[in-house]
Amino acid sequence: MARKKKFQARVEVYFIIYIATIVSFFAIEGEVKHFKDNQKKILLEVSKDKIQNLVTIRNATDLHSKDTINLKVQLDGAFEKNSFEGTVHLTPIDAPEDLDLKPLSYPLSPRNQDPENKTFIAVIPKSDFNLKSEVLYRMSADISVMPDEHLVEEELSKSYTDKMIVHKIMDAMTDVGEISLEKQFQNTLDPAGGAIQAPFTITVDRPKVSIVEGLPWEVRVIVGGVVDSDDLELTAVKGGNLVGKLEPATPVTVVSGRGRKDGRITLRGVRLSDEEVSEVDFQLQVRPPVWVKAPSVTEAYVGDPLMFEGALRDIPSSETSIRVGGTAVRGGIMPGTIAQMPDLAEEGNITFQVLVDGREVKGMKHSVQVVKPPAPKISVNPVGRDGNYLTFEITTYGKNNSIRRFRKKGGVGSNRQLGEAQILGSRKVYRWEVELEEPFDDAESQEIKFSVSDQNKSSTSYRKIFIYNY
Repeated sequence: MARKKKFQARVEVYFIIYIATIVSFFAIEGEVKHFKDNQKKILLEVSKDKIQNLVTIRNATDLHSKDTINLKVQLDGAFEKNSFEGTVHLTPIDAPEDLDLKPLSYPLSPRNQDPENKTFIAVIPKSDFNLKSEVLYRMSADISVMPDEHLVEEELSKSYTDKMIVHKIMDAMTDVGEISLEKQFQNTLDPAGGAIQAPFTITVDRPKVSIVEGLPWEVRVIVGGVVDSDDLELTAVKGGNLVGKLEPATPVTVVSGRGRKDGRITLRGVRLSDEEVSEVDFQLQVRPPVWVKAPSVTEAYVGDPLMFEGALRDIPSSETSIRVGGTAVRGGIMPGTIAQMPDLAEEGNITFQVLVDGREVKGMKHSVQVVKPPAPKISVNPVGRDGNYLTFEITTYGKNNSIRRFRKKGGVGSNRQLGEAQILGSRKVYRWEVELEEPFDDAESQEIKFSVSDQNKSSTSYRKIFIYNY
């Protein structure tokens, strides 16, 4: 009986422990769920703050025309432009009570359809104001946009190296929804301001542009009477096919293109706030490229250095470089107008292409063939004779080459070099005097035989019969 009671007591203890374990499990599970919920809320708040900080209302600018004010609001950030909704609010400052001026609100619309342009404009009629009251208005704006998933991820990746954090914030972005922002601008609006504007003018820094065919050109357009580039429209109404790039900017717009053919370019500027128009034109003269000194060397010898001069007329050397290629050398680009090659090591070809601002100049390419130097050349007939003394011309090939040995083989008495060799590019021309040896048995003629070898160990032989003068 005692044993039965002891077993029953033990079962009760295990049961209590089992019940306690279950209760603890559910308590822990509840704590875990509460912890996860809190984590999710914290992550959501962090994500919301982080994503909202990626969108900024920058400034507000007012552009006045005769009857309206264009209020321009600039945004920056990672948002979808087509999701934008916004309103500007104008609140009178210290207005007399008898004027009974009310706050005004106007919708903002995109300035254009370009997805990269984050400028929005409210068109405000001046008739909505009492222009004689000289009352200023405080400006504010509220906007809402949807975050752009691609741009948000791009910006977050710059802040966090841990991709997991980026992905968690991106996962929470759908819960963030739209971004709502408000801003009060520091500057105020004067409805009566801007009525008097400076004269609108556009001029160019040079009326005539002379450019080598195929090379880029640019002209600076000086804009007067326009403060904000959004108030300027600038187009090429003539010669537009010659213009490559034209982006209106103040106070200077750079117009550029590439020299393809001659032509006159006419630019028309419009000040949008009052539709004032100004025009200016300039002449584009395209000319073919011209060597300062036309390259004439078409052949070079193994073992010789080589210099190529690629200067073009009216093109600064600071803008010029030479691209070297071919089978005889290792290719590359050399700055300036001169490409200096060390002693050439192998046969093949070398090409030199002139570049200006890194671009090929059409037609300004030159090729040189690299060959082994030929053996010395001996003139067929003497170039001079004085009695029994004959003068020959002997030519060696290669700047580093020269006559190594003159070898008599028969019929030759004395021999000697006359003066210094004449250097003609990669050739050296020697004048060599050879004396006819007196023939046996009072013969009328003498056959002479000799050979000449150079530093490359190439040899040429000569043999001929001459009348001997007794």
